[in-house]
Amino acid sequence: MFEKIEEVRNYLFKYLETRLDLIKTETQERLENIVIQLIYLIVLLLLAALTGIFLFIMLALGINEWLNSRYVGFLIVFGLLAASTAIWARAGRQVQQAVRQLLFRVFNHK
Repeated sequence: MFEKIEEVRNYLFKYLETRLDLIKTETQERLENIVIQLIYLIVLLLLAALTGIFLFIMLALGINEWLNSRYVGFLIVFGLLAASTAIWARAGRQVQQAVRQLLFRVFNHK
């Protein structure tokens, strides 16, 4: 009788140990996926920012060429960017909510 109880206890202990290992492995996989997605998003945002910078420089130079000026194109592009920044800053809560929803979709996508 005690042998069977001891045997059941050993099986239960092995089951719990296996279950904890499984939970640990699943948690590690989720963390790895989040880190991989973060690295991907950071690189993507960096490349998009650099592309945007070069596009704005090209736009400013094109406007300068079109208006036969050295600085007016840069002033126009600066004005557009400053206005966009002001609009973005004013939209604070709505933007934060949209970003929160986007991050939720990105990190909970399976």
